Amino acid sequence: MRASGTGAWLVERAEFHHWLRDNEQDYLSRVLWIHGAPGVGKSVLCGTVIEYLQKRQAKNEAEVPPLAYFYYDSSFAKRRTPFDICKALILQLQSQCPGPLAALQAAYRSAARHGRSHISDADDVFSLFGRVAAELESLYIVVDGLDECTDIPTVIKWLLGATSSMTSLRLIIFSRDTLKIRKGFAGFPSLDLTVDLMKPDIEIYLSECVLSLPCDTWQMKDRVLSILSRKADGMFLFAVLGLQTLQQANTIDDTLEMVESTPSGVYNMYGMILERLSTESDRRRSLAYKALRLISTSTRPLTWPELRAALSWDTNQQDFRPTSAPFKDAVLAILCPLVDYRIETDTFRLVHLSLYEYLIDETKQHQADQDVPHFLLDAKDAQGELADMTLAHIANDYLSRSIIVDSDQFPFATYATKNWCHHLSLSSFDPKRLRKYSDFVADADRRSIWILRWLLSEDMSFPLQQIVKLQKLVQDWLEKRNTATSSVDSLCDIQRALFRLDELPQPMPELRKISNFERLVCVRDLAREFTSAGKLHEGVRMFEDALCRAGAEDGRLEITSCWLLNSLGILYDQQGNAALAKETQKRALACQRQRLPPDHLDIVLTLNELGRLARHLGHYGEAESLHRQAHAILENHFEESDLHITWTKSALGRSLLKQGRPSEALQLHQQVLSVEVERLGKDHPHTLWTMSDIVRCLRDLNRLDCAINMQEEIVNRSSSVLGPKNPDTLWAMNSLGLLFDMAGNRTMAMNCQEAAYKGQIGILGKNHPHCVWTRDVLQKLQDGQICA
Repeated sequence: MRASGTGAWLVERAEFHHWLRDNEQDYLSRVLWIHGAPGVGKSVLCGTVIEYLQKRQAKNEAEVPPLAYFYYDSSFAKRRTPFDICKALILQLQSQCPGPLAALQAAYRSAARHGRSHISDADDVFSLFGRVAAELESLYIVVDGLDECTDIPTVIKWLLGATSSMTSLRLIIFSRDTLKIRKGFAGFPSLDLTVDLMKPDIEIYLSECVLSLPCDTWQMKDRVLSILSRKADGMFLFAVLGLQTLQQANTIDDTLEMVESTPSGVYNMYGMILERLSTESDRRRSLAYKALRLISTSTRPLTWPELRAALSWDTNQQDFRPTSAPFKDAVLAILCPLVDYRIETDTFRLVHLSLYEYLIDETKQHQADQDVPHFLLDAKDAQGELADMTLAHIANDYLSRSIIVDSDQFPFATYATKNWCHHLSLSSFDPKRLRKYSDFVADADRRSIWILRWLLSEDMSFPLQQIVKLQKLVQDWLEKRNTATSSVDSLCDIQRALFRLDELPQPMPELRKISNFERLVCVRDLAREFTSAGKLHEGVRMFEDALCRAGAEDGRLEITSCWLLNSLGILYDQQGNAALAKETQKRALACQRQRLPPDHLDIVLTLNELGRLARHLGHYGEAESLHRQAHAILENHFEESDLHITWTKSALGRSLLKQGRPSEALQLHQQVLSVEVERLGKDHPHTLWTMSDIVRCLRDLNRLDCAINMQEEIVNRSSSVLGPKNPDTLWAMNSLGLLFDMAGNRTMAMNCQEAAYKGQIGILGKNHPHCVWTRDVLQKLQDGQICA
């Protein structure tokens, strides 16, 4: 979209020169925020800045530092997170260095111990970025489209924090002027892309592009240039759309009519283009509408093979008809200029985010004069269509039994595997859709095959927890129709998938490795779900059967199956059988020490489990010793922010508290909380558990006011994230009641326990251990006894 000479004014502006050359010690001058309306040409100007800096690098002008840039793209629904930008910047900085950066080498060695070969959110990418940047004398960071990020405050906080702490870093941001971004960059230098600033660039662009119009008289081209320049009113996107529309003219009369009738404003331009589409034949109009729906609603830009397969979907027959798929040229012709086709990736995306906003937002449509109801989108209906086709795809007889799929034969398989839960959760209710879902999930093998295929297609830390989130999306959709299935069944599916993963032929380098740490995190969640549902014995039986199949009873247990012993130990402990759990973990440790290096992570995991069991058995000194052994191994291999270390510190802190050392325990838990808030988020269940540890320390230090305040925060966050009737939320309410009792506030203590009991009775039943415990506490409160 760029023409020669456009954007040159920006690099000559005083604001840009101050950003480029001012004193490094002046924090504010090293940040520049450039903002403008949708379609004004921010991305074009961003490209100008990047090109300018790259040319300086090529000339080695003043030893120009490395440059890293990131374009936020609304077409990628799942790649607009703080993690995405940080990862992209790290990889770009490494690519400009003559050799591997020490920080990345260390991170790679750490990841390799987990069986990972790519950067993931387990690597604490924000800290990693800081270590990478510290190895460089200076660097430029350019970010475009920040307004399309999923977590704007987090990105701004991180970028400004990095700029503040590294005097060698210069940051330039392009975005819309939104309240969140304006608040984040308050006080920093900024530049507003007004009509007067952008108009010369638009005239340069139009002057160059009108030369390619089919009309052959200069008078006609000058007239087109004059009209489009006036109507563009500083909007670069408008100029682009107008010229592309004129390319479809067949005669001079057509050109004159089209340019004269071109409305002002981007939304009116969209309306005009869609109005003309509505005059096409039924078949072409239907193709345009269907393609726009798919491209607008997909979680990422679809490749042509994926889009072609999706366009072959017959809504009436609820099946794919390959012979009805359109030709690529037909799709490109009918959707021009609304869709941007990228030859290098063979992908389709909307020409601009503002088009999606127009298609789904009635307030934007009302700004347009045209009546184009045929093409306006109902978001839930569009999501429903993708839900139907992705469900049908994964339920295909062949695909539902295949772990590894030929993408040439089934081009839509990977997209369907990763995204059917997302589309289903956002769709409206439809009985046929529900039946299709029910038919698919009725088969346990189909469910586990889908999970396996998903695991093998993703490269992220803790993918099992991501699977749980996807299942939760579906559960929420079902609960709205009162047809939800058991969360225990969902977690059992994950475990069956893990068992099946162990049964695949080895070695298979193309398969993603799931670390035992990831498995055991999932097993702990499973144990809690089983306990809440009163079905813990089912979980124990499932793992005992798996252990038998692995040959444990015959003494033939492979080292790769030791995680089953670890899992059983966790479940036995959840049953209250700490002695059997300890014996089981010792069996795992003996097997591991016989066959693994002494500092292997699996040994560390088992040491921590044994420490936890020692604490449950009242052997607090032994528990502390085991956790310190584990920590000593871990600190030689990982940063303090690594989740292995935070988990070990949490366990160590609990053993210290049991020994009457709350101050030492509090220090450890506060360190853990700081990492978890940064890495997992303030509302993550693990973060809430750590806050509960801190509350217990504050309680034992007799800082009851602080303990009560934090416990109230835990209850509120748990209610918001997990739901007010979740067992963890209700148990947090029980704990709050105990604190009020200790503080002498019997009324509040009684209110908390009664509220918890009412919820527990409703979801767990009156004979559940939680209900029995709460009844006992309520009786003590009524009798005037101290409960804590």
